[in-house]
Amino acid sequence: MSARGEGATTRNTYELQGAVAAAARASGHPVLDGGRGQPNWTVTTPRAAFFRLGEFAVGATGATSAITTADPYWGTAPAADGLATRLAAELAVDPAPGARFLVDAVQWGQDELGFEADAWVAELVRGVLGAGYPAPNRILRHVERVLEAYLVDVAGAEPGPPGRFRLFATEGGAAAMAYVFRTLQENRLIRRGDRIAIATPIFTPYLEIPLLEDFGFDVVELRSAHNADHRFDEHTLEALRDPRIKAFFVVNPGNPDSRAIRPARLAQLRDLVLRDRPDLIVVADTAYATFVDGFRSILAELPRNVILVHSFSKNFGATGNRLGFVAVGDDTVADELIAAQDDVDQEAARRRYGSITSDVPALPFVSRLVADSREVALHNITGLATPDQVQMTLFALAHLMPEGQAQRAAIRTELAARHRALLGPLEVEPPGGNDAQYYALIDLAGVVTACHGADAMTALAERADPGDIPMLLARDHGVVVMPGAGFGGLTWDVRVCLAALTLDELAAVGSAIRAVVDRLVTG
Repeated sequence: MSARGEGATTRNTYELQGAVAAAARASGHPVLDGGRGQPNWTVTTPRAAFFRLGEFAVGATGATSAITTADPYWGTAPAADGLATRLAAELAVDPAPGARFLVDAVQWGQDELGFEADAWVAELVRGVLGAGYPAPNRILRHVERVLEAYLVDVAGAEPGPPGRFRLFATEGGAAAMAYVFRTLQENRLIRRGDRIAIATPIFTPYLEIPLLEDFGFDVVELRSAHNADHRFDEHTLEALRDPRIKAFFVVNPGNPDSRAIRPARLAQLRDLVLRDRPDLIVVADTAYATFVDGFRSILAELPRNVILVHSFSKNFGATGNRLGFVAVGDDTVADELIAAQDDVDQEAARRRYGSITSDVPALPFVSRLVADSREVALHNITGLATPDQVQMTLFALAHLMPEGQAQRAAIRTELAARHRALLGPLEVEPPGGNDAQYYALIDLAGVVTACHGADAMTALAERADPGDIPMLLARDHGVVVMPGAGFGGLTWDVRVCLAALTLDELAAVGSAIRAVVDRLVTG
């Protein structure tokens, strides 16, 4: 094995995380948890707007009750006619930030997307009340228009007419990921034993799901360049020319390393797919896209081939909200592949989806995705809770409206400062490139070499187990980090979530790592 431990793995990632966290709590030191990917901020104004909208909606419901006006316990959702005017009048005398944001959000939908005021406000009001099943069940109509605009901006796609992408609102990015895996398999676009490619290191479930008994895929890892200013070396993506690879799974920007794929590699991937692999399905997770200035996604290059997964948990500090979506192009290659299937596969689809429609061959991939999210039998009551769709819409509007750009720039500046604070005691530099800087993937072998020399690292690799370092940090310093090997990375790497800790706390984490490394070297 090389000094850096290429290709090595460790014990179960979540088991180890629990053990390390427990050791940190028992250490007697203040716990500095840089292990979980949860930010230490929360975005307040679109949340305040959500609750202010709810206050208006409840008041309007009681005022228009068709049941009784004597008992305030009961109410009915108000009619759309005149609702926008009523909301505007109530908000006009409310100077609170949430109310001002809500005024601007409603107006933005009218000005930028051409929404009719009453229909737009009525969807928000009924949605925040949860006063009916999601209809359409895939995603509410105005919500989809807002989220498509958000998607185009976040993904760096070219502006164009609405309807180019179809979205399915989900219970966060994790649910979106699970639904995509299931629907690809149920529709025999990827079968048991088929080969898929995964860009590693990667968020752990992308490594674990394909190996579950239900799926049983043959996994080819496309490894990222280590500690470099680019994500992939020149020839890495050439492996996708192999026609046996049915799908390519990638988190971009990455996790545990948070680099985005640079433009030259995106162009290479685009040309490869268009020329040699027009049938390739690319599943791209973009949870960290907002942290890279000028980010351009694979979706922007290959809209027909990409199934995009997105989460609002990171940028908006909404890990508990569980808000996300799946997006596919209106002319997705998945529909083309389904249409070309043989009679056996078509008959299997008819048996599965026949309760939804009499014309199963015409049922789009995204509609199958919605049905599969509730095992088809509960298709009539699928869909993300409407209050959640409204909160997601307000988050998206916070991104799209003029103040959003300044807020994103402030977060990026803060994360860059935190990154420098962490690495300062370690005498190494950030890898550079298009880095979201949400995480830092620290090459401990590089730290040892920088601080003590190459010979010291060679000697340390002979006698030390890098898998012990997270436990040493927890036990002796109260510091929680994640081993890079748990993500399919290198054994001498550890991941620290820059978003989870303050600048001073990250400086303390850096000092703790340096102390452990120094002690290991000096024996």
